[in-house]
Amino acid sequence: MGKLFNYYDYVNHYGSRLFAIAAVDAMPKNYSQILFTGSIEECQLRLDPPGLEGSVEDLKRQIKVASKG
Repeated sequence: MGKLFNYYDYVNHYGSRLFAIAAVDAMPKNYSQILFTGSIEECQLRLDPPGLEGSVEDLKRQIKVASKG
């Protein structure tokens, strides 16, 4: 198995809850909890699931529609 990554959440200095991915051996000290550990591809799917409103795929679809019309 390749390098492992953590999908985790944290609260920034403005008080907003954010989600991020980092290598297991490069985790920041201010994270709240680890939500998932796996490959980078698995973590990216958890961070931005396909079909979710506001996902990368959704934004690409909206750009295609806007550029055609």
